[in-house]
Amino acid sequence: MIAQLWHLGAISHPELRDGAQPVSASNVNPGQLSFTRAGRKPTVTPRPLTKQEIRVTAADFARAARNAMEAGFDGVQILANYLYLISQFLNAATNLREDEYGGSLENRTRFLFEVVESVLCEVDAQHVGVKISPMHEGGAFRANDETLPVTEYAIQKLDTYKLSHLLLMGNTTDFSGTPLEKLTGDGMFQHFRPLFSGTLIANVKMDRDRGNRLIAEGWADLVAFGRLYIANPDLVQRFAENAPLAEVDWETVYASGPHGYSDYPTYQPLKDNLNLYTVEKS
Repeated sequence: MIAQLWHLGAISHPELRDGAQPVSASNVNPGQLSFTRAGRKPTVTPRPLTKQEIRVTAADFARAARNAMEAGFDGVQILANYLYLISQFLNAATNLREDEYGGSLENRTRFLFEVVESVLCEVDAQHVGVKISPMHEGGAFRANDETLPVTEYAIQKLDTYKLSHLLLMGNTTDFSGTPLEKLTGDGMFQHFRPLFSGTLIANVKMDRDRGNRLIAEGWADLVAFGRLYIANPDLVQRFAENAPLAEVDWETVYASGPHGYSDYPTYQPLKDNLNLYTVEKS
């Protein structure tokens, strides 16, 4: 069991911070939605972190990693993609800093590597992974000409730390007509596999057959299943039996109430030779 460590940055909201302004690399509204206690609300303009706050935040990741290991986790994973704080430093559209944390590829990745190195002071590298990918999202996270180069630079340098793993997300949105178009589908893993020599985990839009194929073809070492596990807590058994899969009830996702957390049905194969299954409540 691995604990994922992350910081919302500008994706947070004053309602979640007792009225305080969210923080980020720069004062750029990312143009996303925050999940607040009152529902989804548009993000606001954050304030830039000071250099001292950046150092404290890197130390916070290290303390969180130590706490996770002391609590009995087998490892930690640093979340360095999607819309959150580390990505806000990597992204040229949300990082307008003119100090050593902004501008060049080396500078925009500096915070990521300060976090990684802080965590490695507390946890052995073989128990530390990173989740990262180039993205094309709305608002300030639309793919630009810097999106792919900064991710390539980061992954090549991450390879030198001999980490437990790199979890690489495939495209979650349509890359057509963007600088990331060649990374559509398996292109993401085909592009980055040569840049990372350690354990690479493929994620997003995976099913049994695609996962087996990516591993057989050498584009990934492991495959991560997220959404399928939500609706199929017995996913391993279903894959083994090639059984039908349940669908996610999206009305129950994202803190919508207790239903949908532990009440998805499991299946039991019929005792005859028919390829039919019946379900019962777990």
